Amino acid sequence: SNEEADALLKWKASLQSHNQSLLPSWPNATTNVSSKISPCAWSGISCNDAGRVIKISLPKIGLKGTLHDFSFSSFPHLAYLDLSYNELFGTIPPQISNLTNLTTLYFGGDQFSGNIPPEVGLMSHLELLHIDTNQLDGSIPPELGQLSSLVVLSLFFNHLNGSVPPSLGNLTNLQQLILFSNNLSGSIPPSLEYPMLTTLNLDFNHFTSYLPHNVCR
Repeated sequence: SNEEADALLKWKASLQSHNQSLLPSWPNATTNVSSKISPCAWSGISCNDAGRVIKISLPKIGLKGTLHDFSFSSFPHLAYLDLSYNELFGTIPPQISNLTNLTTLYFGGDQFSGNIPPEVGLMSHLELLHIDTNQLDGSIPPELGQLSSLVVLSLFFNHLNGSVPPSLGNLTNLQQLILFSNNLSGSIPPSLEYPMLTTLNLDFNHFTSYLPHNVCR
């Protein structure tokens, strides 16, 4: 849609690019043509039949900048967002929760810092949440326990501290919980009892307890 095109061009204009060929299929915002164009043919963008953006996939292309000028509320149909392995930094804005239809979020291998916004817990359709290999700190928000559709929670290689919130035990569809190489401490809550679990990695933290027996079943 026009609003989506405008939002994408505004974000592109905010990025620090020493490479003029960054996203060449996206017109420059200064050309003021977005009122007449659709973003559906742009690199990394996929749309539904109605011409609304449902997928943004831009991994490993050298994007450098923040998400502060990314208008999350302009993408109500977005289901898939992959900005992994770029040079994106700064905090993850709480407005990301405006992506109410998002099922897949890949932010791994960037340089995001600060806390995981608790508002992520409002993204009720999320199935895959990958924010590993960044510089996040603070604790894991208990609100993530509201993500009842979540299948993968991957937060390894960050600086997360505090204890694992017992509310994560509410993620009954979880198959992979990957939290290794953080600064997590305290005991591992017995509520982490996942009937579908295939992968559990909590190595290289500072836990003071063994895995509860019911978690190991």
